[in-house]
Amino acid sequence: MHAAPPVRVSLGRSAGWVALVSSFVGVALANFAAWVLLLNGAPASAAIALGLVAVAVTAWRLHRAHETTDLSWNGSEWQWGELAGQAHVALDLDTWMLLRFDPTQGKRRWIAASRRSAVGPWPALRAALYARRPDDPLPAPPP
Repeated sequence: MHAAPPVRVSLGRSAGWVALVSSFVGVALANFAAWVLLLNGAPASAAIALGLVAVAVTAWRLHRAHETTDLSWNGSEWQWGELAGQAHVALDLDTWMLLRFDPTQGKRRWIAASRRSAVGPWPALRAALYARRPDDPLPAPPP
């Protein structure tokens, strides 16, 4: 069994990911704000307004935070922009994946990758993510 061949894919912003995370943040903040405001007798519309502001701010920050970056596999390690490390699939929905990137130095990164926002061979990227890595041990033969 051989390792996957080298592959490079440019991953842009995933509009679906930005919308999903922004919605979750907005709903959570609106829920908390409603709880606090209603306990103090304020109108629920203030909580809704606060939730909408949270959605807008989160969407803006997520949109700015994830510029188009190359994710590449050279046959032995992954590269996310300038960072070297290992990439692992956390969630796979076929045309959309959530990847966990563990750099050799620095903190863990989460990468939302979608076929629509990817420039490059999506099937080759998926194959490389699921292929056996060169340092993985081979399974033991049956007794």
